[in-house]
Amino acid sequence: MRRSFLLVAAIVVFWGSAAGAQDVDGVQFFPVVARTAGVGTSQWVSDLTVNNLLGEEVTVGIQFFPENQANSFDPSFPDRFQLGPRETLVIDDVLATVFGYDTNIKGALVVSVDEGMIEGNPEEARIIAVTRTYNTADPAGTYGQTVPALEADTVTVAPLVATGARNDGQFRSNVGLVSLALFEEIRVHFRVLGPDGAEIATGVRTLPPATIRQFSLDQLGVGTVAGAMTVELWLDEDSVSDDPCADFANTLMGYVSKVDNGTGDAEFLYAAPTEDFDCPD
Repeated sequence: MRRSFLLVAAIVVFWGSAAGAQDVDGVQFFPVVARTAGVGTSQWVSDLTVNNLLGEEVTVGIQFFPENQANSFDPSFPDRFQLGPRETLVIDDVLATVFGYDTNIKGALVVSVDEGMIEGNPEEARIIAVTRTYNTADPAGTYGQTVPALEADTVTVAPLVATGARNDGQFRSNVGLVSLALFEEIRVHFRVLGPDGAEIATGVRTLPPATIRQFSLDQLGVGTVAGAMTVELWLDEDSVSDDPCADFANTLMGYVSKVDNGTGDAEFLYAAPTEDFDCPD
């Protein structure tokens, strides 16, 4: 089942099984973009690439939700740009270019051509979009990770899971929690499993409405571990909406960002749902 974005709830993304390809739709949601200093000398920025699939011009609305604060959706989409027929546009360093941020900022991004949100767009308006977040510190070139707009979330206590996290001399990893709850904070449980399946760390984090929080594995209580780890994330049962099929049901997304300590190269891993959850049409 897929839930479309509503005019007053654009950050409630469709939910279903995760996919490995880019998504085509009227609305694209990206769980994290950044313009911030990282470990050591690393400096991270995000580019946005958008393609208009139609043979006519469309207006694109774009909205940013900063991390670790309660955010609200602005249905007017004050930040907009035009895309010509079948045009592909790259917005370098999108948080600086569009929103004027300098540094030390990250959060989620919504991009929309949906006619219910952007008046004047044709009903069949659709885009495909992708972001790239990368380290600019090396004068020889950049290293980074592509973050596509994918469907990978949960509205129940069924865990999301990501594998391949590392925390050793070669790699470090961050765990991202993304709240699509519009009106209330949510509590999210995490568990980190070692290569042998043993529990290494567990705990709970609270997220304000419509925001993200990102934690290093060190911050979650994981020390140096030889080998790959698996991260599980799930909603606290008290944070599950009374009706998980409602338009504004509390929703959780998650990811792991793994970074090479030597090069600064990064890998983005969506946390995938472990159970299907279908609602009646």
